[in-house]
Formats: sequence, C-alpha cells, structure tokens
Amino acid sequence: MEPTSETSTTTAFPESQNAAPPVTPIAKRSNMPWALGVIVVVVLIGLIAFGALPRIFQQQSLIQDTKKQNSEFPSVSVVVAQPGAAIEEFVLPGSTQAIQVASIYARVNGYLDQRYANIGDNVSAGQVLATIDTPEIDQQVQAAESAVQQASAQVENAKETQLKAQADMRTVAANVRKGQTDLQFYTAEVKRYTGLAKQGAVSLEDRDSHIQQYNGAVATLESLTEAERSAKATYNSAAAAVKAAQSALDTAKAQAKQVSATRSFKKVTAPFSGIVTKRNVDAGALITSGSNNSNAILFEVAKTDMLRVFVYVPEQYVPYVHTNEKAFLTFPEYPRQEFEGTVTNVSGGLDETSKTLQVEIHVPNDNHVLMPGMYAKVRFQAPAKIRLPVVPASTLQTRADGSFVYIVDNNNVVHMHKLDVGRDLGGQFEVANGVNSGDKVIISPPDTIRDGIKVEPVLAPVPKLDGK
Repeated sequence: MEPTSETSTTTAFPESQNAAPPVTPIAKRSNMPWALGVIVVVVLIGLIAFGALPRIFQQQSLIQDTKKQNSEFPSVSVVVAQPGAAIEEFVLPGSTQAIQVASIYARVNGYLDQRYANIGDNVSAGQVLATIDTPEIDQQVQAAESAVQQASAQVENAKETQLKAQADMRTVAANVRKGQTDLQFYTAEVKRYTGLAKQGAVSLEDRDSHIQQYNGAVATLESLTEAERSAKATYNSAAAAVKAAQSALDTAKAQAKQVSATRSFKKVTAPFSGIVTKRNVDAGALITSGSNNSNAILFEVAKTDMLRVFVYVPEQYVPYVHTNEKAFLTFPEYPRQEFEGTVTNVSGGLDETSKTLQVEIHVPNDNHVLMPGMYAKVRFQAPAKIRLPVVPASTLQTRADGSFVYIVDNNNVVHMHKLDVGRDLGGQFEVANGVNSGDKVIISPPDTIRDGIKVEPVLAPVPKLDGK
C-alpha cells in the first residue's frame, strides 16, 4: 500500500507544470514552533551576553585597580601644621556708655519757675538749668533769720547782766578787803588796850570800846564775805546765761543756714560739664523732691568727652587681656574709621553663669562724634604666650573615644594621633596635644586610610593664619 501511495504522489506532479507543489497542512504546522523556539533562544543568549559583559568588564577593572593599589601607594592630600599667630587677635561686641552720667532730681518741693537748658545743650559745672518757686521755704528762711536776731539780742542782754554782776562782784571784793584791814586794825587795838588796861594806863571803858569796835569789824567782814559769795554766784549765773544764750544763737544760726541751704536748691545746677541727654519738665510743672519716683528726674547730664566701653571676654581669651593695653573699636555708624581705646579696668573674676570677664575700655571722644549707647566691635591684639599648632577642621576625625587626625611621617607612613582640641578658630582649630608644628596632617582622609599604611602625600596650600 505504501509504494502505491508514493507512486501516485510522484506521478501527480506532471499534471500541472506551472502550479506550485502542494504542501501538506499537517507538515506546515509542525515546523512553526521549532522556528519560534530558535528565535527565543537566540534572543536570550544575546541578552545574557550583553548584560554579563559589562559586569565582567567592571569586575576585571576592579580587580586591576585593586592590584594596582596593592602594588602602588595611595595618594593623599596633606597640610603642614602651622604654629599659631604671633599676635593674638580677636573681636568682641561692646556696649558704649558715657564716662560719667548723673540723673538730676529736685531737692525741694514747688513749681518750676524757669527752665534754662534743653536736651542736647552743652553745660558747664555749676550752670543753672532751672529754678523752682518755693514760697514755703522762703517763709522758713525769714522765720529762721528772725530767730537768729532774737537769740542775738538775748546773748547781748545776758552779757550785760554778766558785766553788771562782775562789777558788783568787784565792789564787794573791795569792801571785803577793807573789812579785813579794819579787822586787823581793831584786833591790834584790842590787844594793845587790853595790855594797857592791865597796867592801869587806860581805863576799862576805853578797852571795852575797842573790843566793841573789834566785834563790829568782825561782823562787818562776815557780812561783806557773804555779799562777796552772793556776787560771785550772781556772776556765775550771768555767765551761764550768756553761754545758754550763745548756744541758742548757734542753734538758730545753724537752722537758718540749713533753711538757706535748702532754699539754694531752688536753683537746679549741673554737677559737672557735659551734655543734657534728658529733660522731663517745663515751666509750671509740679516738682516733687526725692529720687524714689523715676518721674521726678528733671534732667540727665552725661560727660561724653571720654566714653567707656564694657566688653565681656570669653574664658579662652582671658590670658590676652591686660590693663593699659590698646584696643581698637569700630562702629556701624563709621564703617571705615577705627577708634583707639585703652583697657583701664579688668574684673577680678569670671561671671559664674556666663564664664566671661568684664573689661572696661576708655575711648577719647573730644570731638563728640561717638554717643553713649552705640554698639561697638572691639578688636584686641596681644602677643601670643603659647603658639599652639593650628590645623584645618577638615583634618579632624571624631569618634566615640575622642578626636583623631592622621599624620604622615618622613617615611610617608600614616599614624593616627589622638588629640586634645583647643580653641575653634572658625575653619581651623588649635591642638593642645597630639600634633606638633610642622607635622603633615591628612586632609579629609578616605575610609581606606589605616594606621601604618604607606601613602603618597600631596602637599595642599597652607591656610592663612590671621589669629582670629
């Protein structure tokens, strides 16, 4: 059966020479899946080839770079640690005040009579700024003056009484002396007549007469002596009255002086030469004495030919600030002008809260271009006592156990050094311990840098040190 079928199939072609040979449908369907599979396999092989080749090349390049790094020294940027600036310079803010300021209050109550000064006026010491009308004090002055006159009259009367008592005392004293003389005479007469009477030369009557005269002289002398004591007592009383009157006069004069001094406060004067910075009153205003009320300030006068500037110096700069040293100030109002001042006072200790040192600077201001209250930038300059090494901040490596830098020695070997960091200078910092001036320090060290490896250092430019 099969040969017959083949013969029939073969002998069918000659029937039509121009027609295409017939294709069996079943054979055509069996070839299409095979062709699609070949195409898919070719595409997959291409994708795998194109995806794997870059990775293969990248891996080979990485291997080559690693081999190159292992065979060559890595290049690093280094900077040479520089000693700190020879002149330490730093700038701090300061507040400007007048060298002397006085708030002027009234010393008496009353009404403002006249005002002679206004804000901005230059005044001299003792110049009258205003006058106050004080009628009550004027009456007190008149009363005090009258009391002085009355006390003076009492002193004069007491002195006249004392003089009269002194004269009476002198008269009585003279009478006492005369009585003593008479008594001495009659004593002698009695003695003499008593002897003569015993001899019978004189009569007993004459003797008794002289004895009577003697007794009278004794009585007279006693009376005169008592009068003398009374005169002395009167004189002493008059002298005490003079002292009392004089004391009353002194008291009256003191009271009058006090009241007069109080009345002198009617004139409000400038305590020193300066400029009027405040004026709070006008004529007719009610004036109350005392300083308990801030509204009682009449004027404020400031001495501005010299200004003082207060600066609070941080603890790290304290060793560079001393009295009699110069400081240089700039003000926003005068951006291109620098003013020179002198450090006059330095506080004896740091503020416990802010850890700053209060410093006072005096700045001459004869032309009065500067005003109290201006903001100042104060620049200090001082020779550095210790010039610590300074390196860029980009060299610092901070870890949990501290701060480090990588240093390259003369053999180009890396060494990791732990640091004691000093002052931060803004982009740079001082090193208290761990780095010496002249050491080569790696800038921004990569993660591949390790202690003990050898590198190829490339010197970077040295940052300029300005001491700030």
